[in-house]
Amino acid sequence: MAAPRPPRVVPGEASESDSEPELLVETAGEAPGAGLKVPGEASETEEEEEEEEEEEQRPKTPPVLAEEPAAVWGGGPSLLQQRLREGTGRLRGAVGSALRQSYGSAARSLGGLGGALGRAQVTAAAAAHCLRLARRDLRAVADTIDIVTACHLLPDIRGQL
Repeated sequence: MAAPRPPRVVPGEASESDSEPELLVETAGEAPGAGLKVPGEASETEEEEEEEEEEEQRPKTPPVLAEEPAAVWGGGPSLLQQRLREGTGRLRGAVGSALRQSYGSAARSLGGLGGALGRAQVTAAAAAHCLRLARRDLRAVADTIDIVTACHLLPDIRGQL
């Protein structure tokens, strides 16, 4: 039979009097950790107290968490994590599909509007050209009328009517 193992010290607990038995943390074949600080252990010197006070005054940073709890626990992904990954994949696909569909229909609408705008611009340019030609013709007619009314060589037909 194997020999019983000595009990382990609970981290953060220190003996408060000499009457309590002190227990050593031992692992199979290893010497106890000398100089290790157990969280909550009473300081033995004033220097340690000063260091603890300085640590308390420093801003505390949040603990760094592992991205995958499975990496910490040393196992494969849990069923919940698998379901979350699958759900996330489906959600990404659905959002991507909806965006592609929305952007595609918007692009088609803009393409149709661009074509209509192009046709409207061509029509407006043709109308402007026609108006310029009509204006030129009206000026020519006005000039001809001015010449006829200003000419004294022609007989006066106004009085005979």
